Amino acid sequence: MIKKIIGRIVLNYFKVLAKIQLSKNSGATVIGITGSAGKTSTAFAIVDILKHRGKVKQTIGLNSESGISLSILGLSPKNYSLFDWARLLILAPIRILTFSEHFDYYVVEMGIDSPAPPKNMAYLLSIVRPNIGVVLNASLTHTANFDYLVKDNNLERRTKKLVQLISKEKMSLARGLVKNGVAIVNIDQKEFADGLREIETRKITYGKSAKADLRIISFSTSNDGTNFTFRYQGTMYELKVGDLLPEHFSYTFAAAIATASSLGIPPSISLSSFTDYRSPPGRARLFKGINASTIIDSSYNASPQTMLESLKMLKKIAGKHKKIAVLGDMRELGISTKYSHKQLSEWIRLYADEAILFGDAMSEFTLPMLQTKKFPVTHFYKMTELIRYLKNRLKPNTFTLIKGSQNEIFLERVVEAVLIDKSDISRLCRRGKYWDRLRLKTK
Repeated sequence: MIKKIIGRIVLNYFKVLAKIQLSKNSGATVIGITGSAGKTSTAFAIVDILKHRGKVKQTIGLNSESGISLSILGLSPKNYSLFDWARLLILAPIRILTFSEHFDYYVVEMGIDSPAPPKNMAYLLSIVRPNIGVVLNASLTHTANFDYLVKDNNLERRTKKLVQLISKEKMSLARGLVKNGVAIVNIDQKEFADGLREIETRKITYGKSAKADLRIISFSTSNDGTNFTFRYQGTMYELKVGDLLPEHFSYTFAAAIATASSLGIPPSISLSSFTDYRSPPGRARLFKGINASTIIDSSYNASPQTMLESLKMLKKIAGKHKKIAVLGDMRELGISTKYSHKQLSEWIRLYADEAILFGDAMSEFTLPMLQTKKFPVTHFYKMTELIRYLKNRLKPNTFTLIKGSQNEIFLERVVEAVLIDKSDISRLCRRGKYWDRLRLKTK
């Protein structure tokens, strides 16, 4: 209890100072982004557009109740130790007096882990109230803190109710905008329907639905990249990027285009900004692996929905070639852990030829389901053993998807071990001494 009280005092201390610092740029347009997946990818896409229109400030990896305030203050934690927090506490008021940063746009990721403060949307909105709120999606991510609100023991019904609760929390961003704000909402997420009706500010919807203001018309991949087609206000727009991207990037670009349109930027201008777009580290990046293999690095994080889309991508780009799925636990799913990992086994059978699993939940729930179906599968508890095994499995023209949650999983270690060009290591997720220390502590 004492630790929680001290924690709240510290958070409120940073919040007050952050609000003072943000007031120095009172004319800046604040764009808040929330969703169970895709926040950083969407933020990068929006920044790619806006950087041609003015100076842009962006939160990168600081999307929490403490991270947003520290981002505004221009401070970054080093290792989250008590000494590090003491350093930040001392530096914060000094930044108010000595640090002045002008920006025209502030793109802030707003990640929620709970329906209760300080990890809910209401608390984040007490730090910063956006002019534009982008609501991407809601799925079984960080559901552990929502479990106590659902009493239904039927796994399928329970899952639906949990997603509904998470959706409501995400939509709090759209309801909490400043006066005359604009809500950018994914209309394909049916759980957002009630929230959409409650929004009193201007709204722009996007998605595949015929009712969407900005409609996703098509998505396709080829050997030379990914193609997207959108329609907005009766005009068709096409986008081609050099990266091979999974289908959910249709929503990434649609949300970014809709956001820019709310600022008066035509879609044609937005699309021209994506010519050299690269997905953020650990989000569907392709690398050349050892033995003339291809690695799909999606090691940043994992949820049921992103697992499904990544597996679909694996099958799409590999074609008739060997497809290996190296998958780690999906963490923080609470009571939904069992259901989600069993469901994953069905997707693995549909889209991969072989599975290499890592983590406790994979062992308990996914592995037995695949073994029952006599699907080629191996499980490891030690990373060194997994890497040794995978290296022997990589043959010419083998395509390998590597994906798992970040908490105690860190599958970027696998990517690093099988890259043919070691200079690519700098392009992986979670770089730096802090992450190096965490990786060394895990098995």
